[in-house]
Amino acid sequence: MKKLNFLLVMPRLVQTIGDGYVFPLGIAYVSASLKKAGINVTTVNLNHQEGKLVDILSSLIEENDIDIVGTGGLSPQYHLVRNVLKTAKDISPEIITVVGGGMITAEARIAMKALEYADYGVIGEGELSAVELVQALEADAPVEEIKKIEGLIIRDSGNTFSMTPSRADIEDLEAIPWADYEGFDVEKYLDLPAPAFGGLNAKRMLPMLASRSCPYNCTFCFHSLGSKYRRRSHDDFFAELDYLTKRYDIDYLSMADELFEPKKERVIEFCERIKPYGLRWHADFAVNNVRPEILPIMKEGGLDVMFFGLESADDNILVSMKKRGLTMEKMEAVLKIVTEHDIPVYGAFIFGDKEETFQSAQKTMKWWREHPEYLVHLTLIKPFPGSQIYTYACEKGIITDKEKYLKDGCPQVNISKMNGEEFGILQRQISDAMDDLERLEDVRLISLNSEMGRMTISGKCPQCSNENTFDDLKMFALDYLTCPDCIHKFHIPVPDEVLANINLNLNRLMAEEGKIAVWGMTLTMMELFKESETLRDPRVFPVDIAETKRRMDLYGKQVSSPDVINEEEITVAVITVPSHIGQITSQIEENHTSVVQILDICELVGSELPEMAIA
Repeated sequence: MKKLNFLLVMPRLVQTIGDGYVFPLGIAYVSASLKKAGINVTTVNLNHQEGKLVDILSSLIEENDIDIVGTGGLSPQYHLVRNVLKTAKDISPEIITVVGGGMITAEARIAMKALEYADYGVIGEGELSAVELVQALEADAPVEEIKKIEGLIIRDSGNTFSMTPSRADIEDLEAIPWADYEGFDVEKYLDLPAPAFGGLNAKRMLPMLASRSCPYNCTFCFHSLGSKYRRRSHDDFFAELDYLTKRYDIDYLSMADELFEPKKERVIEFCERIKPYGLRWHADFAVNNVRPEILPIMKEGGLDVMFFGLESADDNILVSMKKRGLTMEKMEAVLKIVTEHDIPVYGAFIFGDKEETFQSAQKTMKWWREHPEYLVHLTLIKPFPGSQIYTYACEKGIITDKEKYLKDGCPQVNISKMNGEEFGILQRQISDAMDDLERLEDVRLISLNSEMGRMTISGKCPQCSNENTFDDLKMFALDYLTCPDCIHKFHIPVPDEVLANINLNLNRLMAEEGKIAVWGMTLTMMELFKESETLRDPRVFPVDIAETKRRMDLYGKQVSSPDVINEEEITVAVITVPSHIGQITSQIEENHTSVVQILDICELVGSELPEMAIA
């Protein structure tokens, strides 16, 4: 039996090496299982690798005599995953390619067709299926035998596929080896700034899982780690935590579970056991599971932020979303008592459920305006593949081409009962709502690193009036700052100097190149359009893949589809969505040949524009 050499690739999620990101635990668990089974595994985390993808993979494939390349990710990461697979095949067409993650689990045939260069897909939890697949390939098993392995999709030829029998959820989570952090540069990861979400002031933060899946079945969710909620024992969890804290200098724990432990007794035990470590931690909670009497125990145990799925202030919409047992009355009571215990809360309202009307949306907006103390994030619902609302959107003909929808990055669509005009008004309201929030006062820009897209600022908290400095902030991130003294939250501001530099460099570009496409109408970018006359110049074309955003009045500008780039022969594109820069770059390079220069919005903040002409 020939031993095969397996290269497992964590896709590049960052826009710049040295930036923070959410560590994908799934691929680290698969790596650990492959290594435990005795398979020759080489790992690479592209988030810490400078250089071109083709050069990185070529070197690894040649040096390690690689036979199989594996990778994976979620549906919005389609282009990042496809680039890995395509590059591997370009380097060596004989290489076997394997892909897994939520993208394959959600819509296996559609994803495999769209990815083009994957030979095998692993559906669901990948630890057992991946090991059995590699062992079968090493044994040179006939395809008929491989098709007996549970949890696979196999490319037969072209765009025809065979699905093997489904694999049941892994019941004994303690039979799975601990995640292979070491294989994916966790030491470098811990040195990075925490990813921007929830106003976390976290340093040296490591993610861990204590459970898989979720006992709830909300219509907008998709459980890529199985449909059944399962827990690890606390003994196993804390044995791993002992190992990790002894090996690494960890200050903060990110509980990556879809839902933190719902049982009161286990929560108390967890808090008592984690307290001696002196770690701060955050987790996702269900409003219905909060017990006021144990909040002091949780805070003493290091709980730093409670993340809640709030979704809507209209009970009828909560029922439609299958937010089991959740009501606005319960939500208000829990938010009030948690904040009274000085525990920061983070949550979001997601507008646009299939039963959402303009009236129900206004009800939620009204509650939001009346309760600025909670600073609930506002966003629009997205039908991600695998979710119930995705199925609904497909059945109703709202999503007509599943493959194109995936390739486009799962853009915003309107599944609600609102018409296009109402939906556009709502989007504008969400954008304008940022003006209703309290802002950090007397903002001063202390330092700026436009290459890394980061800045350090200081300012006065509007609640307690204390002066605070916020280091190494991600520019243009749609996130919050948290005052360390009174835990009040406010949006990350755009300092006047930053906006001035953006205007200066945009004017330079327009003088040299003429028309410019600005791709990605995030809430932060919408606010910049409001503040900047330069962005409202007729030579600047705001672009978004989502048809719904093109119905919105952007302060006198019309948001266009990407087709405008070819129609207007635009040569410069500025990408405003840091988390999707790789995906949008790929779309531009593949579909918009007039573009000769692609810039990240952060690069407009520097005094001089970098040379970024594309081939």
